[in-house]
Amino acid sequence: MKILLIGAHPDDVEIGAGGFIAKMNTPENELMVVACSNCEEQEGNHGITEEFRNSMKTLGIENFRMLDFPNTRMPEKASDIRIEMEKLKQSFNPDLVVTHNINNTHQDHKTIAEVCIRVFREKSIFMFEELRSTPKFVHNLIVPLEKEHLEKKIMALECYKTQFRRYYFSMDYVRSLAGVRGKVVNREFAEAFEIYQHVW
Repeated sequence: MKILLIGAHPDDVEIGAGGFIAKMNTPENELMVVACSNCEEQEGNHGITEEFRNSMKTLGIENFRMLDFPNTRMPEKASDIRIEMEKLKQSFNPDLVVTHNINNTHQDHKTIAEVCIRVFREKSIFMFEELRSTPKFVHNLIVPLEKEHLEKKIMALECYKTQFRRYYFSMDYVRSLAGVRGKVVNREFAEAFEIYQHVW
């Protein structure tokens, strides 16, 4: 299976689907990760581009890209983002797209979700959970994780030292949420997603 994971910012995909990446990164699958902004211009983010590379290395992802759309101003660039997504659709041709939730309250996240729905409308689309910006998130897919998957997710997130200042960038929170989602299906750990559509 070819899986394309798209986030607005360098750490978004790892926050929402880092365990999923660790679980699905097998010889049977081909994964590609895309961050749509480097965020370097924001105060406190200097070096985040290198942190993204280190995170991908930690997760074992060789096929990744960082685009250069402006952080916090992606809605005004939606048409240009769509052009880039169309290019990815042609070059990578994924079976599954994993991205932000359409009800995300962050303007950049919501824009990426909307573009993905339009561009990849004939593909399966899963939307990951971001607790701080998806208050209306309703999961209908639970992906159980082994401890090694969760630990690899945490190792990837720990690459983002520039983000440690943020209140939500807590590994205790990451472990706790994985535990809560796991208990839903009587497993130790899991990640939750909302299926926008599943093409069988």
